[in-house]
Amino acid sequence: MQCKNHADVPAVDRCVGCAEPFCADCLVEVSGQRYCGSCKVLVLQGRHFVIEEGTVPCKEASEALTYAIISFFCCGMVLGPVAIAKAHKARELIAADPKLTGSGKATAAMVIGIVALVLWVIGMFSRARSRAY
Repeated sequence: MQCKNHADVPAVDRCVGCAEPFCADCLVEVSGQRYCGSCKVLVLQGRHFVIEEGTVPCKEASEALTYAIISFFCCGMVLGPVAIAKAHKARELIAADPKLTGSGKATAAMVIGIVALVLWVIGMFSRARSRAY
């Protein structure tokens, strides 16, 4: 995530007022909250605003969890990596947009997808080993 004002500088936090990502040089602290320059002016003028955080469910996180659960019971070799990839994409989208929810689903999908894939690999080695004897 890059600073909104400086494309070559990584953002350290989001402005409490507008929820945009900014670097340390672009944020100022007012009453214990970090604001960008534009929002700081509004706060100092006494104008208050509320950003609704986490109001839109992330579709990708739900899809990733669905794939992960299915991969745990069948097709772990195929659906496990799909679930992991979708969960990774969902986490990126959620990090980029503070209005998206579903980070728990994305994390659960990542864990379940990895476990399903590992179990599938262990099962394949076990079958191959039992056939060798």
